[in-house]
Amino acid sequence: MQEDYEIRLIQHLLANRFLRQFDGKLVTSRTISDETVGFETEDSLCRDWLLSIYKSYSFYEGFETIDSCLHYIQSSHYDNHLYRIIEFSDMYYAVIYENSQHQQVIGKDISYFAKSSLFLCAKRPPSNIAAKERTKSPPIPLIYYELLAFDPNLKIYEIQSEQLANFKEISVLDAIEYIVLLGVTFKDIWYRCDTPHAIAHNRAILNLYFNQGHNFTLFGKYSKAIAINPFQRLIYLQRGRIEQFLMDMDDLRSQQRLIPYRDARRYHEHIRTRPIDFDE
Repeated sequence: MQEDYEIRLIQHLLANRFLRQFDGKLVTSRTISDETVGFETEDSLCRDWLLSIYKSYSFYEGFETIDSCLHYIQSSHYDNHLYRIIEFSDMYYAVIYENSQHQQVIGKDISYFAKSSLFLCAKRPPSNIAAKERTKSPPIPLIYYELLAFDPNLKIYEIQSEQLANFKEISVLDAIEYIVLLGVTFKDIWYRCDTPHAIAHNRAILNLYFNQGHNFTLFGKYSKAIAINPFQRLIYLQRGRIEQFLMDMDDLRSQQRLIPYRDARRYHEHIRTRPIDFDE
């Protein structure tokens, strides 16, 4: 299954010129490394990255039918037109993506939502999240292609009016940021940042997903962390402590920050974590 997935993914990435062939090897068209690292080559980085993608996903269930997803939207406190419905692996997810400060992904029994530069997890989002007017940065579409390799029939729907029955399928290219956001909630992988080798290696790979992706490993280094999970916005500290961190995706000048200890305790129940295995 993993091998079939990797073949489909490579085909998608070659077709969309994210990958290209050079001298019989696969390399990325997006710069994967911005400096010379004597113990690695671009080819080995690309291979390590491709082999890590399949196991970097941890899925949770969506609504079983589009009607049950629409029923949730109708019962929520947010306007219907804010939602897009994503059909993935025969399940349905309700997604809001206004900007980095107003994001929600709702599945059957678990939801993600942005609040105060945190990305939190709960049964359902709060009903009083205020939308802030601000420009959102265009997403890097890589995660869309990774999801497409899992499900080539991925679809997205838009509600056309306040009448929930009035919805239609739209082009994924017109709403790719919603699909990327859904994929971010599935993506769950830790990157070590406790040695110079790990920092150089993982900084290069994170450049594929984030603008200035190297900031994550440097942030982890200066926070004296063992590893960082930028998709779930978690940092793994000494003595097995896991904490959330603050990040503003729409402001590249804003640095990641650990949250105060009091807030860390308050938000600890809003972390979605699984057993950590850095050797996967």
